[in-house]
Amino acid sequence: MALEGPSPDSLPGLVPDLVSVPGFPAPPGAVVEKYYEVIAELLQRGLSVVTFDWRGQGLSSRQLADPLNGHVNDFSEFDADIDCVVKKVLQEHGTKPYFALAHSMGGNITLRYLRDYPHEFERAVLTAPMLAVKTAPFPQGFARAMATGFSFAGGKEAYVIGGSSQDPFTQGFEGNTVTSDRARYDRAMSLLKQDRRLALGAPTFGWLEAAIRSMHLVASEEFAAGIETPLLLMGAAQDQIVLPGADFTLVRRIKRGMYVMLKAEHEILMERQEIRRTFWACFDQFLGLPARAQRAPART
Repeated sequence: MALEGPSPDSLPGLVPDLVSVPGFPAPPGAVVEKYYEVIAELLQRGLSVVTFDWRGQGLSSRQLADPLNGHVNDFSEFDADIDCVVKKVLQEHGTKPYFALAHSMGGNITLRYLRDYPHEFERAVLTAPMLAVKTAPFPQGFARAMATGFSFAGGKEAYVIGGSSQDPFTQGFEGNTVTSDRARYDRAMSLLKQDRRLALGAPTFGWLEAAIRSMHLVASEEFAAGIETPLLLMGAAQDQIVLPGADFTLVRRIKRGMYVMLKAEHEILMERQEIRRTFWACFDQFLGLPARAQRAPART
């Protein structure tokens, strides 16, 4: 796992406030690097930011010999990653309250962490959290059975159907499934071309099977009952990757939650500026940032 930026020990004035939790790097990839704009906006709000690459993504070590395979055996491995960030950075160098900003797959894993550690974060904001995914042209049940079958038959390290033909370096803006903002899409693609290590291709059947198991867990009423942390869920009405209705169901089940639907594609923070302005207005109000913004500028 790679933590981005200098070591906290080298920045004695750093007091971490917020963990930025990335998702699976759908094209255009480049997990942490494509969010530098977002991190700068968080810093402008007086928040010090900690972010990282999950194992198998970005500049973290890969699980398989093919560096483009998006693979994990079980989401408990991701649980260990975020637990490491909290213990080694936030708890050793930070002062509560802590906040979390998580996207897509990162939202799923953050929910798992919040259920296990209900009093660690003051509040959390989840954008297009991965609670259920679109599996067209296959029905949900068939996709789950196929992922399970391939995994148990020894094919868990193989790309999902159609994945082997995906080239993360050549996918253009037209037909992309994550943003309607060409400039931000092109900027993220340029990062991949500058450092090919940042790229990730399609997920494997093993990743998909593990993701489906985790989504099934998070979707249960019993799981939702264990979430104590106040949540702001931001859905994307034009999402082509996750099913927006699943996050609406979750917010009705948790004890303290708010839900906002934006007219956006999956990558809300990579969207057009008018969409992002609405996001930041909701974010600021939910975290109560107008008062906090009077602090000295933060560092990362």
